[in-house]
Amino acid sequence: MNNIEIKKAKIKNGIFLAYEYLEKTDNYENKISTSSDAPIHDDLRESFKALVPHFALLTEETTKKTFDSCIKSGKIHDSLGKFEVTGFTIGGNGDTEGVVISGHKVLESGNKVNFSTPFQMFDDSENYDYATELLEAVEQLKNEVYEYMEGKQAPKMVVGTLDFGEEDEEAFQMVDDLEDFGSDE
Repeated sequence: MNNIEIKKAKIKNGIFLAYEYLEKTDNYENKISTSSDAPIHDDLRESFKALVPHFALLTEETTKKTFDSCIKSGKIHDSLGKFEVTGFTIGGNGDTEGVVISGHKVLESGNKVNFSTPFQMFDDSENYDYATELLEAVEQLKNEVYEYMEGKQAPKMVVGTLDFGEEDEEAFQMVDDLEDFGSDE
């Protein structure tokens, strides 16, 4: 991953990935945006999910106490179950590098409200107590995106036919006339 720098990724339709990266060599730098119809792997989905506590805290949708509970237990607190992280964008350089996290909250009505965090620098523990943990979670996610690019993807669903055997075929034949059901007229 030395010459590849992941800059952005977003889950599409709940199972696919769109992503953007810089490909660097001694002579050039290409910015490449692409998307794939290969389903995302569970490890990649879990890496997005690991950003949920940061997403909720940075948007002031949860408390530090709930966030700390998530960090200590390694699990998403029940109150954060209505949040989903669907994307991230890396910006800045060096000491000013940081991230914007995008996602949504599922309302009681079942509708979703999409929103993003403000830009959070990784080297800003004065304003965000969990900057180190955020950087670690984003780096893990970037690694999973790279592995996705390299072929670590969930298997595609195969659509096929079901074989019920000869005996069952008769049971599944369509009936054209309702009188065959013995209606009581």
